[in-house]
Amino acid sequence: MRTFRHGQWPILAACGFLIATGCGAPGEGDGSESVNEAAVASTNGLSSINGLSSINGLSSINGLSSINGLSSINGLSPTKGLMTTTGGRMTVSYLVRCALTADQHITKKDQNGNSYTYTGELGFAPEWESGACDTACQEYVSACMMAHVNTTGQHVPLWLVSDKPGIGFGLDKTKYPHQEGSFYGNIFVSPPKAFYCDGKDFAIGVVAGRIGSNQVGAPYVNNWTWNGSTCKSPNGWQNCTPADNPYSGSGFKACSSFNHIVTVWRN
Repeated sequence: MRTFRHGQWPILAACGFLIATGCGAPGEGDGSESVNEAAVASTNGLSSINGLSSINGLSSINGLSSINGLSSINGLSPTKGLMTTTGGRMTVSYLVRCALTADQHITKKDQNGNSYTYTGELGFAPEWESGACDTACQEYVSACMMAHVNTTGQHVPLWLVSDKPGIGFGLDKTKYPHQEGSFYGNIFVSPPKAFYCDGKDFAIGVVAGRIGSNQVGAPYVNNWTWNGSTCKSPNGWQNCTPADNPYSGSGFKACSSFNHIVTVWRN
């Protein structure tokens, strides 16, 4: 039996992956705050969310259940759905990365008995390792998963901010100066709800496969086009609710009916 370890991500060689707790200069509430508040640097490269159907979302038909913990057989099946294909296992690697913390991991087998170990990193839903993933958990993981999509598969470093405890709204504007956009929704429900809005810098430093690059095949849509595509429209109307001061320039705490948002900064 072969064992494949996912604790060292295969994209490390492309651009590096780290958890950052900050080293920036303090700001004055304009989004350039000190990053002594926790925030995370990550690397995208998920070309598609395998098993995400416009009809079913990430439901149990893909061998994934939000009712049971990821580590259980009923939470992530070894014999059907995501664990049975290369693309599905890539999706699992990002699910675990988004949901669990660096000291958590799960080991799963595919339909042929090969064993794979996936280690967490970002910690948006650590409770999902052994327990249920409720609505808040689903929305945080959904936003994180969408934030990691690059439809070309290119690996690009990103800075993620959120009101999720342990993540926070601190920035590192030296390395990640451009607010790309915000992601929100719930890709677990049927039909899935997958949305984004453009950040104020979405057209600056455009990256292939990301927001601003005329993506093809992205799993999310911008539902603010009737009032400008940006999270904060040019006429000053707030399509999304900014984070509380002093982080109002960093990211957003609510968009539409969703209260679990991930905002991405890029370099």
